[in-house]
Amino acid sequence: MRKVLGVLGVLGVLAGGPGARAQGGTAARDLVGTWTLSSIERMGGGAPATVPLPRGLLVFDAAGHAFELASAGRRIVYAGNQPTPAEAHTVYNNYSGFWGSYRVADQKITYRPEGAVSANAMGQDIVRSFSLKGDRLTVESASGEPDGQDQMRWTWERVPQLENLTPANRQLLGFWRHVVERRVSQSTGAVINEATRAPSVIVYTPAGYVGVHFPPLNRAKFAATLPTDDEAQAAIRGFVSYYGSYTLYPGLVFHHRLMILGNGASDSLRRFYEIKGDELTLKFPPGGAGPLGADGRTNVVLKRISGAEEMLPR
Repeated sequence: MRKVLGVLGVLGVLAGGPGARAQGGTAARDLVGTWTLSSIERMGGGAPATVPLPRGLLVFDAAGHAFELASAGRRIVYAGNQPTPAEAHTVYNNYSGFWGSYRVADQKITYRPEGAVSANAMGQDIVRSFSLKGDRLTVESASGEPDGQDQMRWTWERVPQLENLTPANRQLLGFWRHVVERRVSQSTGAVINEATRAPSVIVYTPAGYVGVHFPPLNRAKFAATLPTDDEAQAAIRGFVSYYGSYTLYPGLVFHHRLMILGNGASDSLRRFYEIKGDELTLKFPPGGAGPLGADGRTNVVLKRISGAEEMLPR
């Protein structure tokens, strides 16, 4: 796998990919790492307007993968168990993000989202101009972007990697692509049902952060760039997306969620895990809804698409 990635890295240099550097500019390898959001500004019309309560995570690896999740505004409390169309639209307007590939050339980052908060952005190029000064990355959008994030400025701060990365931590690092979710019987090991998703990912970073984008299958695109209330409600329904920190124990990982798409408060998720080759299985605690009750368990299977070699800056 590493030999293949090495060849791809050379091709990336030739094509303006992860290793390329415009003359006098910034190479993609300079962006590799973990970034947290310090400010958001709306740039259209007059002086920039600062957006309140910015939070977010941005991750680049050296294999050309990127993850972004950002929000502004306070957590929305739903009147009922599920959001009304108007509540869902407010949630949608407070969040942006995607995961997919990226390339750098001429002080611009071109993203190609595989999964995104905006259904319209999936499979489309998103172009951002940027500047990098030390450990501060400033990213700006123009008008007419497919994700609807027009004339915005995000300022990100680089997070240093953890001082002591254990062998187990290094094994977990990287981008992991969702393969399947299985509901199994603990007593018999039998698979009760399986489900897949639209292109989905979990990323574990050497700075101790975890990011998740799990969009559901068959999301409808919006009629226009920005959704109606009903389209916004459909866009976030069934979409599992969050970022936070993680802690690692033998065979056990905790996701301490700091920001969650929707109205969920910060919490911690416990997941048993095992890694075999390039396959990661996250096992939920027993129980939950379904015919098996306490005997049932959900297992999420993921495939490695990058690892420690691509996550650690050089």
